[in-house]
Amino acid sequence: MHSENNDHTTPSYVEPLSAGNMAGMTPEEFGFFSALIFEHVGIKLENEKRSMLEMRLYKRLSALQLRSFHQYMQVLQQDTNGTELVAFTNLVTTNKTSFFREQRHFDVLRRDILAQPKTEKTFIWSAACSSGEEAFSLAMQCESIKGEQPHFDYRILATDVDTQRLEMCANAEYTDEQRTDIPTLFQHQFVERVMHKGNTFTVAERLKQNIKFRQHNLIHYPEKFGIQFHYIFLRNVLFYFPRSTGEKVVRALVSQLQPGGLFFVGLTESLQHMDVGLELVDVSVYRKPDAGRAVDE
Repeated sequence: MHSENNDHTTPSYVEPLSAGNMAGMTPEEFGFFSALIFEHVGIKLENEKRSMLEMRLYKRLSALQLRSFHQYMQVLQQDTNGTELVAFTNLVTTNKTSFFREQRHFDVLRRDILAQPKTEKTFIWSAACSSGEEAFSLAMQCESIKGEQPHFDYRILATDVDTQRLEMCANAEYTDEQRTDIPTLFQHQFVERVMHKGNTFTVAERLKQNIKFRQHNLIHYPEKFGIQFHYIFLRNVLFYFPRSTGEKVVRALVSQLQPGGLFFVGLTESLQHMDVGLELVDVSVYRKPDAGRAVDE
């Protein structure tokens, strides 16, 4: 007679991984992840951001078929070639943006360029360009200026730490919902339908030709591009950094700004308490004094 005990073992049921059955992030795990992102990107995540971090990392854990944040910690600790660190950084630094966000700044840029015609190329840096909307908005504004000043010429450097976002910049494909943020005249001039992709558009090729996208980590302070820029946009980024880190970032960028050049931060941001050698000229817009002239006290 056969025993009914162990001849045929019934496999135990393993519940599929979901946000509902995964244990939350412990303080120790959050400490590890937040320290890692601060070390490599300079962003300081306070404890109240723990639930946000959990949600952003959950998809990555699911893709790697991991069942806990502790396991993901181990993956990062054993990441000898840095591949997973890049994926982790991309998840944490993803930032929402839009075309012509904070329109006032584009108006300031236009007025300043028209008021100071240049014979040489105008160089603009879109630092932390995310998925490219700011850079392409700047290019649209510059192309419209060329209609009034035929000899005006420009180049835009657009940088970001997030490699996935930079791939989106290269593809330059956006949804029709995003199109509504672009002024109507510019839509007619610079927006093109993507063939065989419904509800999707791209920007005119002449915009792409004047923009160079590349990866850049803002806390790699010594890195230089060999260009002195006329305009630098670092908007809606500084609030991610502790004040000391933010000041170092601004100083590094200002060192690559021409005397008389403009530095833009987000409308909710300020450089008021930073000793960075700039003077306020408009809302969240600062000018680097001409050589030999100190900032007014």
